Order: sequence, then structure tokens, then C-alpha cells
Amino acid sequence: MPPTTHTVIQNPHLAYRPDIDGLRALAIIAVVIFHAFPSWLPGGFVGVDIFFVISGYLITNIILKAQSGLGFSLLEFYSRRIKRIFPALIVVLVFCLVAGWYALLASEYKELGKHIAAGAGYVSNIALMNEAGYFDITAELKPLLHLWSLAIEEQFYLVWPLLLILTLRLNLNHLLLIVFLLIVSFLLNVIFIERYPIQVFFLPFSRSWELLIGSTLAYINLYKRHSLDRIASRILFRNPPRTVNALGNVFAWAGLIFIILALIGLNKALAFPGLWALLPTLGAVCLIAAGDQAWFNHRILASKLAVYIGLISYPLYLWHWPLLSFARIVEVGSPSILIRIGVIVLSGLLAYVTYWLVEKRLRYRQHWLVAVGLLASLAMIGAIGYQVYGHAGYANRYPQAERLARSVGGRAWDIQGWNQQTDCTEKFGKEFEQYCEINNIEKLPTVMLIGDSNANQFYPGLAKKYAETNDNLLNLGQGGCPPFYGVNVTMKEGNLHCEKIRDKALNFAIATVSVKKVVLSMLGVGYAIGRRDVLVKDKNFIRLSYPDDPLLIKPLEILERSMRVTLGRLSKAGKQVIFINSIPMLDFDPASCVDYRPWRITSAQLRVPCAIPQKEVDKLSGSYRNMVLRVIGDFPKVKLLESSHELCDGVNCWAMKAGVLFYRDSIHLNEVGSRFISEQFDLP
Repeated sequence: MPPTTHTVIQNPHLAYRPDIDGLRALAIIAVVIFHAFPSWLPGGFVGVDIFFVISGYLITNIILKAQSGLGFSLLEFYSRRIKRIFPALIVVLVFCLVAGWYALLASEYKELGKHIAAGAGYVSNIALMNEAGYFDITAELKPLLHLWSLAIEEQFYLVWPLLLILTLRLNLNHLLLIVFLLIVSFLLNVIFIERYPIQVFFLPFSRSWELLIGSTLAYINLYKRHSLDRIASRILFRNPPRTVNALGNVFAWAGLIFIILALIGLNKALAFPGLWALLPTLGAVCLIAAGDQAWFNHRILASKLAVYIGLISYPLYLWHWPLLSFARIVEVGSPSILIRIGVIVLSGLLAYVTYWLVEKRLRYRQHWLVAVGLLASLAMIGAIGYQVYGHAGYANRYPQAERLARSVGGRAWDIQGWNQQTDCTEKFGKEFEQYCEINNIEKLPTVMLIGDSNANQFYPGLAKKYAETNDNLLNLGQGGCPPFYGVNVTMKEGNLHCEKIRDKALNFAIATVSVKKVVLSMLGVGYAIGRRDVLVKDKNFIRLSYPDDPLLIKPLEILERSMRVTLGRLSKAGKQVIFINSIPMLDFDPASCVDYRPWRITSAQLRVPCAIPQKEVDKLSGSYRNMVLRVIGDFPKVKLLESSHELCDGVNCWAMKAGVLFYRDSIHLNEVGSRFISEQFDLP
């Protein structure tokens, strides 16, 4: 049986803990520094994991204390949650709607509308999981990216009280439930982190263990605290400690060390959470277990400044990321240090105002209409966000800016539908959901384009040119997958399983009599150097393997072997093979060459010239191009097309010529560039 209410209240660990607010301050400071200056604190993102532990501890503490005799009302619990978290969120979402109207282009505002709807429904983690990773470059351009963590917490809160009530009704031990779910969630995290890193990062099933660690401590503090202290003292001390706070001090310093190691030792290149998340979560557990009389907790975490920052940590978390993200968007790249410092200061001021004028005024209102009104308001904001998404971001707001923007960022690509046609996937296979396009769906294909996104970039130009010769071009491919048999590709997102789609496309080309020509292309240089973007310095972003010959380890060797096998099979089948070599990879964002933003913080600093020195391109791509020439030399019937001939002049390789931009990002052509380059090709 659980202890009496009297026993619960007397436990000093269950009273208000100012040091826990101080721990919140530590967490939010780490997160803000990481987001504003990632190189200063590479592991600052673990502040979110500290928040998870705190949340699990406090919420479970509240529920268990109520169930122990003070009475627990599910309706009251959810009402308190609404009054605690909705007011500040509503203010920030309204700000994003208004700011987005003036600062964002249609495609950006459309995506913001989707994320506002997802944020209002607390499913941001699901929406983001289906888009990209938390540490991707494009993630910095999503003003509501940070709401994924709130979504996980609220999904946890939605289920957790019900499970605890059910356990109580069945007269089961709460600790068994907590530990069982903790182990299951932790195992899901560890087992699947390498194979499904994005899903593990965003799904509550694999992140709940971080909240459940806090829940475990809450149960121990409530019912087993004396046993914990006795066991820990026997392990840590040869003789009984001389001071009451000796054990707490050991816990506190251990926790601080764990968190410091996480902050300075972890980075976004690691598979996270995985086992690495034990550092910040155990650190948080140790600091909470230490109690508010441990020296570090009492002197530092419970100090007035730390407690104050902790009190506004929630609105500060909500404000800082949208402001940083909007700054990055309107400045077309990383804003200056001065701007980022200004954003942090502004975030603090807005957090202060939000906490005192909005959150505190509504949080303790007892009338039931307060919670209902907040719930209705958030639902209305979510509906408005969905309307923005449904109306494609209201493109008529800034027509001139939209015309300029069509040349960069893939916007024209999205509008024109150069990625996938529904009737194409219905006819050739649902698995080609990324790249499936055909000139004329009513006719048999005579030419096939196979490869990754760098093959797909040529489709608009090739489709137009082949249509002039009455050929019917079919494009089948998958992002990140070379068009060669046997190559296995792993990126930060996990294994891309290229063989499922690439092999089907190649086999279809070989088996289909009407297909006479096969065009192959890819980001060859990227696979060779292990990076899909020169701007990303992670040299192991792309990893190749060749299961048919595990001894092949070097990327160039894998590409050469697989290219020979593929060209051999296609040639043997009587296909005319055309291989298009990679376009030059830029070391800058081509968007910096044109001023297309409807609004900026500072005046535009356009890149002049909009080019990269050819010697840099040759240095980066030389080994790969030599390999291609060596292989093509052994297949004289294969046609090699050099995409760089019209972009490079011996001195520079140009992203823009005569005021016309050819790139949509640093490694892809836009529609104009696709048509321009393809027009120069001497196609067989």
C-alpha cells in the first residue's frame, strides 16, 4: 500500500524546489547558445533532454501525490496543463502568422501554415519527422521546428495519467509500470537509432524513457527515498557521512559533470539520442536527486538569477527559435553575430513580457471558461494555419519577389511538379514517389532518365529536347541513390535502401523493348568525397558500401566497380547509354546572388561574382572525373556529356550568367539552368 498523505508531505524532496527552476535555466541557456552559436556549445541541444527529465519528474510527482490521498482529477490535470502551456504558445503562434505574412515568400508561408497547424495540434514531431532531420541545414529555416519537443511532452501527458490511474485501479505497483515502459522505450531508442535515426529522434515511443527517468525518481522520492539514500551511502562512503548534505553533494557534482560532458563532448554529428542521451538525462536525475540543500543546488541553481531565468524558460524557449529562424530566412544565410545577440536579447524581453503579462495572469485563473477559451483559441489558430497551407501561402502578396524567388530554393521546381506525377507512379510503381515523370503518359517510353536528384534536375531540359525528336522521356529515380547496380548508400537519415528502387528502374529499362536510350546521372563528386554539399563539412555524411564485395571500401573503387557492372548490363541489352557528368558543386548559396526577399533586417549584400574558381572545382572533382573517363574509355559506345562545359570558362564556374541564375541551390540546377544546359547537349 502507498504511504499516507502525511508521510508524503513531510518528505522534503517533494516541496517546491527553486533549484529545479535553476536547472531549467541551465537547460534553456544551453539550448539558446547552441541555436544561436552552435560552435560555442556543440552539445547544447541536450538542454531539451534535461527538460524532458524535469517534466517527467514534476508531472509524475503531482499525479502520485494526488493519488496518495490528496485526490486526483483528470479534468483538473488537463485544465492545469492547458492554462500552463497554451497562453505563451498562442502568443508565439500569432506572432509567427503575422510576421510570416510580411517576411516570407509563398512557399515559406505555406510551410509555416502547416507547422502552425501541427503545433496547435501538438503533432509537430510527426510533421517534422516526415520532412527532414533536426540538424539538417533546412531545419534552420523552419520557425517552429522547436515545437517537436513540446509535442512529445504533451503526447506523453495525454497518456501517462491514464496509465497511472489504470495501475492504481488494478492495484498494481506503479514502479513496475514505470520501469517496464522506461526499459522498452530505451531499447527502442538504442536498437533503432542507427537504422531509423529520424524516427527515433522524433517519436514519443523512443523518447519517453527520458521523461520516465524523471518519473522513476519521482516515485523513489515519494515512497523509497530513505532506501535510496541508505543504499547510495553504503556504496559511496566507507563510513557514515559526517554531514547531512554529503550524499546530496556527491549527487550534485556527479550530475553537473555528466551535463558538462554532454554540453562540450556531444555534437550534432553523433547518432542522437541513442546511448549518448544518458549523459544529460542521468545528469539531470542526479541534480534533482541531490536535493535543494546540496551546495551547487543551493548556491548556484537556487540563486535568484537562475530561478528567474528558469521561471521564464518556457516562453524563452518558445520565442528564441522563431526569431533566430526568421533572421536566417530574411538575411539569406547565417545572420551576423550582432544580429544574433540582438535576437537573444529580444527573446529574453519577450519572454519576460509573456510570462508576467500573459502566462501568470491566466495560469492561476480557476474558472473553467479560461481553459475552454484557451483551447478554442489554439484550435482557431491551428485552423488559420491550415488555411494558409491550403491557399499555398497566398502567393499574390509579393508578386515581384515571387518571380525573383522562382529561380532559387527549388520553388519553381515545386510549382512545376518536376518531382513526381500521380499518373506516373500509378503506372510505373508507387515506390517511385520521389522522381516519376514522363512526357506522355499515353505512350510507351523510348528514353529513360535514371539517378538521384542530380539526374532529376535534368528532366525539364531533357524532356523538352527529346520531345522535339518525338522521343518519350521517362524519369525514374530516388534522391541520394546512384544509378549503379550494387551500391548501398547510408546518410545521416539512415540507410536509403537504393536497391529497391534503383534496381527496379534499371531492370525496367533493360526489359522494356520500347526503351532504346538510357540516360544516367548523379552527384558523383558528392559520393566520392562523402558530402552532398560543399557547405557541409561533415566528410562522412554519405557512406557507400558494396555488399557483393565487402573488401571494396573506398568510395571511388565502389563507384568504378558498380559503374562498370551497370554499363555492361545496359550495353549487353542493346541500350544506347548516355552518362551526364556532375555539375560543379558550389561553395556558396546561389540565393546570395540575387535580392529576392520581400523584407530584410539589413541591406542585401549580393555575391559578386556569382561563381566559384574553376581550380577549386577541378581540385574537388578531379579524382572522380578521372575515374569516369577511365570507365567510359572501356565502353566506346557510351556517350559522355559534360554538364560543366557551358558553366565553366577556364577561370570560373558560373552559377549565374548575364543576370540569369542557373542554380536553385549549391548542388542543383533550377529549371532555367536545366533547359540551358540540356540545350547544349549533343544527344544521340
